[in-house]
Amino acid sequence: MQANASRSTAVAKVAFALFAGLGLVIAGIGFGLDYLLPYTSPGFNLPQLLLVAAGLTLSFVSLTLRRTTVRRRFFQSIRQNMLRVLLVTLLTLVVLEFVLVALGTGTYYPTEIPQKWIEPVPWWRCDETGCRYVYDELVKACDAGVFSGRRCVVNRQGYQDSGDFVAVNDGDDSMRILMLGDSFTAGYNAEIGKSYVETIEAMLPDSVVWNTAIGGTGTNHALASFAAFAPLLRPQIAILGFYMNDFDDNVTPIDSYLEAVNLETNGMLMIKQYRVDVWGNLIKLDLQSDLYYRHYDVDPPASEVKRIVGMTRLGSLVLRMTDALGATIFEDARFERKVAITRDYLHELRAAAAEQGAALLVMLIPHEDNLDNVSERYQTAIQLMRELRVAYLDPIDSLDASDYAAGPDLHWNSAGHQKIGALLSACVKSFFASGEFDECEHVETP
Repeated sequence: MQANASRSTAVAKVAFALFAGLGLVIAGIGFGLDYLLPYTSPGFNLPQLLLVAAGLTLSFVSLTLRRTTVRRRFFQSIRQNMLRVLLVTLLTLVVLEFVLVALGTGTYYPTEIPQKWIEPVPWWRCDETGCRYVYDELVKACDAGVFSGRRCVVNRQGYQDSGDFVAVNDGDDSMRILMLGDSFTAGYNAEIGKSYVETIEAMLPDSVVWNTAIGGTGTNHALASFAAFAPLLRPQIAILGFYMNDFDDNVTPIDSYLEAVNLETNGMLMIKQYRVDVWGNLIKLDLQSDLYYRHYDVDPPASEVKRIVGMTRLGSLVLRMTDALGATIFEDARFERKVAITRDYLHELRAAAAEQGAALLVMLIPHEDNLDNVSERYQTAIQLMRELRVAYLDPIDSLDASDYAAGPDLHWNSAGHQKIGALLSACVKSFFASGEFDECEHVETP
């Protein structure tokens, strides 16, 4: 009996020592949270303060309870005063809630949700081949002055190309190029006629260039576009513009983007109908859920219980701390999953291009920040191309800060587009002369 009691005491001491260590770890995470999470700047906010306080409290209590006499008195007191403890705890929570209200602390979820926040527009459609514009409806919107400029440059297939896609006849000996990508390849922020795709067309007058790029899409969308249009164009070259947020876009379905009108401001919205939460789960959003993630930067509640908790200030602090810890703990695993999915899509695109007899060239698109400090994502993209033995063009040494639009726009300006267009034009000419990308500047080939 005495031996069992000694063992129980030893186990209790070890357990409370572990809890004390856990408390110190939690406090340390609270102190260093801004340095652990990506894209954050140093600071110290209320959730961090509570995290530190909780960790230190856990350590202090655990170390105190390692003493047998203290532990015995503590649990005996708890049993004798259980009702009193519960009442004090409840009162403390209520007081803390009112204190947080007085401090103006926001809730995790909005307390009021409008019945109708957004409305889909008639000039946008999505299906198994991806998303694109409805030509007749977009023309009406442009004539009415809703849009102007590059937004109104659209062909009858719904893509931002100045010419319609017409099937190539047998015996056509023109240079045929199929462009794939997102807003960079669609020409965002370039003057009409000066996007990099339009520059290629101007510098290669004997070429046929189809631009199937749609802003906000990833490699999965490019794969669907290739499957839809490569049999008609029969391209000798397919060029994919790969921007680093493609890793994120590839984990959502190709029809995830939606254009809509903000009914409160009449402003245009480009939103996603799917979202990946902090744990890596794919969430399907209803249209009005845009209010949650656009204005509160959170996912819609997984249950009614979570919504109620997230409408209290104390519950909101707990949910935000849970998100912060989840983002830290699972960030590497989530990115590895994104890389694996992207690898599969690139592999499928390479195989589809080979089946059509087309050479695949991937043009990496660096963010302006990558010009001075190459990011992990950019390095990962290069590693993927090498692993898959895909020819890729790395233009990072050809660009400088003057080639980018002024913030917050992240796209190239007209000068940047034309610089890239000239680089690709020379590469395409070289390919048609030799049948290889080996002579292209800044291109690495398998």
